[in-house]
Amino acid sequence: MELTRIRRTVLVVLGAVLTVGGCTSGTADKADKADQASRTAGAPATPAAGSAATLMMDDITAVFENGATVPQYAYITDLHDGCGYTAGWIGFCSQSGDMLRLVKSYNAAAPHNVLAKYTTVLQRLADSGSEDTGALGEAFVRDWKKAALDPAFRRLQIQAGHDTYLTPARKLSAQEGVQSELGLENLFDTALMMGQGSDDCDGMVKIAHETDKSLGGNPASGVDEAKWLARFNTVRQKHMKRPCTPGRGNDWPQAVDRSQALQELADRGEWDLKAPLTVGADFKRTISRPQD
Repeated sequence: MELTRIRRTVLVVLGAVLTVGGCTSGTADKADKADQASRTAGAPATPAAGSAATLMMDDITAVFENGATVPQYAYITDLHDGCGYTAGWIGFCSQSGDMLRLVKSYNAAAPHNVLAKYTTVLQRLADSGSEDTGALGEAFVRDWKKAALDPAFRRLQIQAGHDTYLTPARKLSAQEGVQSELGLENLFDTALMMGQGSDDCDGMVKIAHETDKSLGGNPASGVDEAKWLARFNTVRQKHMKRPCTPGRGNDWPQAVDRSQALQELADRGEWDLKAPLTVGADFKRTISRPQD
């Protein structure tokens, strides 16, 4: 599994706590939950790529990753967390190889781009699993920010995130019978942060299967989606507080508000992710117009 994407989120959350303060949790009463359940029962199919709901999911990711309401393509820093440089919309890592794959895609689309000259070094770092940023240097930081001005590079960042995490989430949502946009967002965010593969011990697939076992089924077999999603978040938070993924024991417990924020949306009945949408918990950001 690639290095997970929670590193930057913890810093953003701490910043939000200091600048915004505490925020209230949207907890619905029983009547509200019954109403939400009736709405999710007839929810539309999960959104197609490029739809307003997908754009909203990308912006929710930006809230979680950077405390911003639009994707931060130019973001790049060394967090000294084993990742090397962490950069772009979802935190592509120079150590793990996903940054290399992105740059190779960019090379194919624009062979003379400003990042092409770093391909050999990125390959070496990925092959060795090295977190060293010295070989890339400060010039790489400047060139990454230049590349982020290119619409083609921004599109490739979004595509990479969707191909790696949203596509597996769509597949699992179909298998589980999850029909709402919010349900897909929960799967997408779990895949992005905790892993998308069946062998990820804290990942999306594992958590979904544990949720099914706990409830004796899933929405595809007749379990109410609102009930299933609430249990999914409960299971997810247990994994976040006591992860089996190596190296995540310090940062994941501090980021349970990522899951809590998504559950608050469910408690408020925001199943279709329509704008304006306020992402609560410790983030407290309102997405007025979804955009990439």
